[in-house]
Parts: sequence; structure tokens; C-alpha cells
Amino acid sequence: MTRREFVRMSGLGATAVALAAQGLSDESAAAAVRLPSYPFTLGVASGDPEPDGVVLWTRLAPDPLNDPDAAGMPPIPVSVEWEVAADPGMRRVVKRGVAKAVPELAHSVHVEVDGLSPAREYFYRFKAGPEMSPVGRTRTAPAPGSRPDRLRFAVASCQQWVGGGYAAYRNMVDEDLDLVLHLGDYTYENSTTRSLADYRALHALYKTSPDLQAAHAAFPFVVVFDDHDVEDNWAGDTPKAPDPDFLTRRANAFQAYYEHLPLRARARPDGAGMLLYRRFTYGDLAELSILDTRQYRDDQACGDGRKEPCPEMYDENRTVMGPEQERWLLDGLTHSTARWNVIAQQIVMAEFDYDPGPGVVVNLDQWDGYPAARDRFLSGIAEFRPSNPVVLSGDWHSSWVNDLKADFAAPDSETLATEFVGTSVSSGAPWSADVVEALPANPHVKFFNGTLRGYLRCEVSPDSWRTDIRAVSNASDSESPVSTLASFVVEDGTPGAVRVPGVEITGITADVMIGGRTNVLQVAITNSTGTAVEVTAAITPPPGWSSDDSSATVAPSASTTLELPITPPADRPGVGMVEVRVSAGNTPIFGPPTRLQLVSVPSGDEVLLALDSGGPSTPVLATYQRLSPLDLWDPAKGYGWLTEVGFRDRGKLDALRRDFTLSRGEPSVLRLAVPAGRHIVQLLTGDASFASGNTMVRIDGALVAESGNDVIPEGQFRWIDFAVDGGAGGRDMDLEITGDLREGYWRICALILQQL
Repeated sequence: MTRREFVRMSGLGATAVALAAQGLSDESAAAAVRLPSYPFTLGVASGDPEPDGVVLWTRLAPDPLNDPDAAGMPPIPVSVEWEVAADPGMRRVVKRGVAKAVPELAHSVHVEVDGLSPAREYFYRFKAGPEMSPVGRTRTAPAPGSRPDRLRFAVASCQQWVGGGYAAYRNMVDEDLDLVLHLGDYTYENSTTRSLADYRALHALYKTSPDLQAAHAAFPFVVVFDDHDVEDNWAGDTPKAPDPDFLTRRANAFQAYYEHLPLRARARPDGAGMLLYRRFTYGDLAELSILDTRQYRDDQACGDGRKEPCPEMYDENRTVMGPEQERWLLDGLTHSTARWNVIAQQIVMAEFDYDPGPGVVVNLDQWDGYPAARDRFLSGIAEFRPSNPVVLSGDWHSSWVNDLKADFAAPDSETLATEFVGTSVSSGAPWSADVVEALPANPHVKFFNGTLRGYLRCEVSPDSWRTDIRAVSNASDSESPVSTLASFVVEDGTPGAVRVPGVEITGITADVMIGGRTNVLQVAITNSTGTAVEVTAAITPPPGWSSDDSSATVAPSASTTLELPITPPADRPGVGMVEVRVSAGNTPIFGPPTRLQLVSVPSGDEVLLALDSGGPSTPVLATYQRLSPLDLWDPAKGYGWLTEVGFRDRGKLDALRRDFTLSRGEPSVLRLAVPAGRHIVQLLTGDASFASGNTMVRIDGALVAESGNDVIPEGQFRWIDFAVDGGAGGRDMDLEITGDLREGYWRICALILQQL
């Protein structure tokens, strides 16, 4: 026993130390150990539901963040009692037992409970020493051969850490669901995530989210990993960048993944391998085939990314599932007797050409990079005709509804299946504008939205399948409401999804707002239903701003635009986060992002000088523009609104040539011509592709201003100001700007000079 182990154990009580020192059995030590503090900090979970049981999960972790490897636990086994009851009060216990939490599995517990009744709701909890876990709820699958009349589940993926607040999960808990399918990117690695302790710490961090814990406690999860659970865009045995230790890294990632999720023992990693493709049957209603499209695939062709196709891409032997999994999938579909056959996997399956012109550009990390493998799958669907195949996908941080065609080059060819791609729980989609631009070249895409986060809600009956695209207004604010962005129905026996009529926001627009004047924020609404609908739009204005609500009645199959008057303060630039609340009757509706950052500038007669950059790569700003009462701020050179997360519109910035991309290394220099006298300078800074920290401005080496140590979230901006003195005759001065930026790009987007 090392000193460190002894000190750690001594904090757990003299009994445990004495037992270990006396060499008593693991069982005795496990039964007697006393924990230093509450061990169920990471919550409870259930998963992989079968007709007669589920797997129950927890991890003993008194200190998961400060002690990433051991999480505050002694290096000995610990007994954990578990029980399953028919009621949430745990009075009618139907199963109980004792499991052993061992240090080799980070003191995680995976209890495979059997002997339960099919299609039943159950409740469960764990006990370690005197401490009791929260109570979780789970549900078993229907019995084989039964005829359930409904299956309702959610589809989630891509939950980049946002500080623990997950609006999607907080709202999902209120749904009536049988299970949740999680299609990968449960965590997001970085270049320093390599050891088992690193991956354990990453999972523990994510599991501290109260919203994620609540979702796990509410529903059984069926999970499968994707790339960021190991490394971005890894493929089989091949890392994205050369790495001789990749298989060790992959084994560490797999181990931590198993330790922190409700998986059965058959999924326990064997070194760098982990069996995750599997099948679940819900009576005669649905059969769910869960695929692994990472572990067995060939490396991406042509160097990865979005590129023009290369000959290697069309190699007939290339695979995304591996030969064994391909046979398993097609064999299962061929012999399935279920009404609906669900193929749940990670990456977009439909073809998508990102070049809106005559060329072809595809994403080589998706099925487009493996056309022969996709052809084999779709040819199998065409040949064996399984009943109602539906593909569920994730990975691409956006919502899609796609027809899977026999020939994507022939829009009139047969639709063989429908694909629903779920957006991310929290991760942004900076490629959204590229998809929108190319949509006319891809007529098989029936719906796309890349600006909103959320999940899919699917309801399956013998006669139809309905998918509701559920979106939240602010992914990182747990209190943000959820709304159905769009709904699609697939009828039994008829491949292809049909959109359900509804009321939707088709656009929110605003220019840069002039202080002291009434500006207009416009909300475009479309009503595709058969009845008139009363719609209302409103915001809560930032302090010092004012605004009024706007309402209208939208006739059946008609559109309207609501105009919200907004007046910013007259005497200073400003930014303000607002939530645009739009409702149809009492129901909130979303469309484009509704959480916006409004930017205002003083009226033209208050501004002496405004400075624009010459372009995103200009090292020294030498151009500027005078403003006068007759030459007001040009909205084309500024911002109207920006969303909080995942939207940076870099193409617009570069096209307007008015932003200045700052260096992450050496200070960026802005050369400013200051007229005679004292002036105030106001800089609009921010818009990093990841959250940025303190922006600092120095003149002649002296610090004159900083934005502060609090983080500026991605896609947001902040004005900072400081005084300068042009002396008696005016002078040029260099502003040296540095900042705390981890990665990505970072911008100065406006500079205003006013005389004091």
C-alpha cells in the first residue's frame, strides 16, 4: 500500500484501513468500507431494455472532478445494494441484490436485472453504506409476438459540454417516452484527452450535469459511440492525424465509455475492441438495429473533409460497417417480421452535394465517402423489401428529413426508405449556410435546419410513423422552452415522409440599430394549417432599451410579418441578448434562432469617426470612414443580430470585408488616426468559434482597457471603451490587442471614435 493510497483510505474510516491491512477478503472489505461523502454524484441510469429486464448503472464517485482516476474511492471493491420496485416510493420491491463496484471499472456498477414483466414501468435505486441513490425510472420492452399499439422514443446526439445546462434534456424529461436512443458524441475529446484518467474525467464532468442526470433517471437509454467519444473523425484503426499510440488511446476511450453508461457485460471492451451493434425488438411493431459506423470502417478517402470525389472513394470493397456487421444487418432485415424496421446509426446516409453548381463536393466522413457500402445497403432494401425501413442518424448537428433513393442522380427514382437526422443537443453547426446554399441541388432533402439544437421525438403505431423535430431556443439555458419545429409522417407501406401542416417562423431580421431611434425587428410567420391563428411576438428589452409587442391574425395558408419596434439608448453603443418569444395561441413556436444579440451604435451626429478593417487578413487597419448627420451608420457594414450559439456567419463577414481577425499568438495591431483633443474609443469584440476570454488593449505597452475575465460565449460580442488623446494636432497610434483565445478565430468587428 502506497502512502497516497493509505491517506485516501484513511479518509474513508479506520475500519476500511484496518480490514485492508489485515488482508481480509474483498467481500469483507467491500461490506465494511465507509465512504467519505455522498457517492452517487453522477446519478443513476438504465439501458438496453429487453422484455424481461434492463441493465442498471451507477458509479461511486464522491469526488469525481478533483480526483479524475479514483474519484475519491479507495482501491478496493465496495458492495452496492440495488433494488427494483413497481412503484416510485419503492414500497413494492420485486427484485433486489448486491453488486460489487471494483476499482478496475472505476467503481461503476452494471446490474443486469432479469425476471421482470414485459412492457412494464419499474423504479430502481442503489445503496452504498448508509447512502441512498436517487430513484430512477425504467421500462421493459414488450413481449415477443405481442402487438403493442405504440412506441414513443427520443433521438439525441452531440452534446458538447456547455457548463451543465442542457435545455434539450431538461425538456425531454417532460416527454412521455419508452426509451432514448443516443447516437454518439456523448462527450467531446480534445488533443490532450489520451489516458484512461483523461477519459474518465471527461465522462465524469458531463455526468455532473443535472439535466443529463435527470434524463437518464427518467428513461432507459440505448447508446452507441461516434467519433468525438474517441477522436474527431477516427476510422477503424486509423486516427485523424498520425498517432502510433492510437489503439491505446481508443482502448482508454472505450473503457471509460463503458464505465459511465448503462451497457450490458457483452459490451465490455476487450482491449481496443468493443461490441456495440445490437438489436432490440418491440413486439411485432418495431425492430431496432443499432449500428456502429466507426469501429469497422475503412479510413476516409481523399484525405477526409468536404472535397471533390476521388477514385479511391468508389472502391467496391470499401465499407463503413465492416463485412460482418453488413451481413448481420441485412440478414436481420431480411428475416424481420416487424411492421417498422429502424436502422439507428451515426452519420448522414443520404447523398448530399455541397456544390450548388455543376461540380460535386461531398462529406467524406459520411456515407457519401463510402458509396459502394451505401449501394449494398440500399440494394438489399430493394431486393428483400423489409417492412417500412426508417433510418435514424446524428453527427451533423442539424435536422434533416431525407428520401433515400434508389438512384440519387434521378430524383424520380424509387424512394426506398426515409431518413431522419436529429440535430445536436448542444453542438453548433457552422456549416449550416453551406447546406442551405446547396439545397436546390439535392431535391431528395425534404427539410433542413442547422441553426437550432434539440432532439427528435418519434411515435410509431401500426399505421404510421410520426417524427416531431423538437427545438429549444437556447441550448445552454436549462429554462429555455422547447417547441416542435416541424412534424413529418410516414404512412405504413409508403416510403417517404410527408410534412404535417403547422405554424412556423420563416425568418427573423434586423439591421444594426441606431441609438435613440425606433428600429424594427421583423418576424415572418407562415400558417400552413386550415384555420386562422393568432400570433404574437415580443422581447424583454435589455436595460435602457425599450420595445413593444406585435400581434396579428394569420389566415389559413397565409403569411404575415410582425414588426417589433425597438429603441436603444441614444448616447452609447450597446449589445443586448434578447429572447424573441413567438406564440401561436398559447403554443410557443420556433424557426430561426430566437435568442439574439442586438447591436446598437450611437446616431450619426454623435459619432466623429468609425473605422472598418480592410479585410479579415489585414495586419494593420488603415481605412476608416467619417460619419455625419447625413452619413449615418450603414447597416450593410454592421451587424443586425447574431445568435448566441453556433452561428457566426463568417461568409458574410468576409464578404463585407469589415471585420478584423485577431491573432492567437502575437498581439494584433490596429493603427488609428486620432484627431486633436481627447476622444473615447469603443471596440466591438468577440465572435470566437469557441468561447473567448479577456480582450486586452495596450497603447505604447500600457494596458488601457480590457473586457474582463468572464467568458464571452461563442457568437457573442461585447463593447469595451477607453480614452485616447490626439494632442494639439492629432496623431496616429497603435492599439495592441491580445486576448485569451483557446482555438478558432476571434474578431474586432467595429471601432467607434467619439470626441469627449
